[in-house]
Amino acid sequence: MQKKLLLSITLCLFLTISIYAKKPPTMPISYNSTAISARTFAMAQTGVAMPGDSGGIAFNPASLGYITSEKIQAELMIGIIRDSGLSKNEMSSIDPIDLGLQSFTILQQQGAISWRTLSSNEINFNDGTNSYNKHERIKAITISAANKTENGSSVGLNISYLYGTISESSLINNKPFAQSSYGNGFTIDIGYMKNLNKSLFFGINLENILGFMWWEEYDYDQLPFGIRAGLGYSLGTFTLLADYNKKFYRFGEYDENLVSVGLEQYISNVFCIRLGASGTDLSKKDEIKYTYGLGLNVSIVSFNVAGESYKTDDESVSKYVFSLKVLI
Repeated sequence: MQKKLLLSITLCLFLTISIYAKKPPTMPISYNSTAISARTFAMAQTGVAMPGDSGGIAFNPASLGYITSEKIQAELMIGIIRDSGLSKNEMSSIDPIDLGLQSFTILQQQGAISWRTLSSNEINFNDGTNSYNKHERIKAITISAANKTENGSSVGLNISYLYGTISESSLINNKPFAQSSYGNGFTIDIGYMKNLNKSLFFGINLENILGFMWWEEYDYDQLPFGIRAGLGYSLGTFTLLADYNKKFYRFGEYDENLVSVGLEQYISNVFCIRLGASGTDLSKKDEIKYTYGLGLNVSIVSFNVAGESYKTDDESVSKYVFSLKVLI
C-alpha cells in the first residue's frame, strides 16, 4: 500500500512539473549508457579497460586504438526476456530499457559507429479518479574514434547524436491533458587507455563532458557527468575486469556510485563462460546485481547470451539479452 501511494504521488509530481514548470518528465537514469554487447552485459557492464572489443566502446572509445584486425566487426544486441514480481511502472524506474532491439555497432581499426537505446519504457497510473500515461523513447547514434600513441597508450572520442520522443496524457481533476514532444541533443565523451604491462590495462572515461537534450515542449535536459575508471587483466584464456563508475546528476537527489567486476574464461577455443557482479557496495550481498553468460565462436560468427539477477523491494528481477557478432 505504501509503495502504491509513493508511486501515485511521484506520478502526480511528474505531471505537475511537466505542465507548469516545463521540466521534462525524464528519469535520472534515462540517459545512462548501457552495454552494447552481451559479452559486456554478462561481465557486469565492465569495459573501461577492455581493449579492442565492440562491447567496450560505449564505456571507453580509447579501446578502438587496440584493434589490430583489418576486418570489420558488426554486432547487434536484443533484449529477449524480462521478468519480475514488480509492476511495469516500478520496473521502468529501475530499468528504463524494455525488450527488443537495443543496439547495433559497426567498427574497424580506430573508428566505429553505433546505435543504441538509452530509454524505452511506458508508465501508466490510474486510481479510479485520476489517470496518467507516459511513453518515453530516447536513442543515440555515436561516432567513435581513437588514436594509439607511440608509448602504447590510446586516446578516444565519442560524439553522440540523441533523439527521442515523450508522449503524455492524463485526466487530473476532470481536466484532460495530452502532449507529445520531440527531442534532439548531443553528448561528448573522452577516454584514455594505457597498457601497464603485457597483460594489464588501465582505462578512464569522462562521460557527458558536454551533454544536452532539447525538447520541443519542455526545458532542456543536462545529462549527468560521469567518471568511469578501471583495470583489465588478460592472460591466455582468462580475462578479469574491474570498473568504478561515478555519476554526478544535475537534478534530483538520485545518486549512483557503482563498483563492477567481471570475468571471462574460455573452456575451449570456441566456448567461454562469463560472470560478473556490481553494486554500490559489493560486501552487501542483498544489494548486488549478479550477471552471467555464455559465448560461442564459430568461424567468423560469435553468439553471446547473458542474464542478470537482483532483488529490489524483496522482489526478484531477471533480464536476458542476446547478441550476434560477425567479422566481415
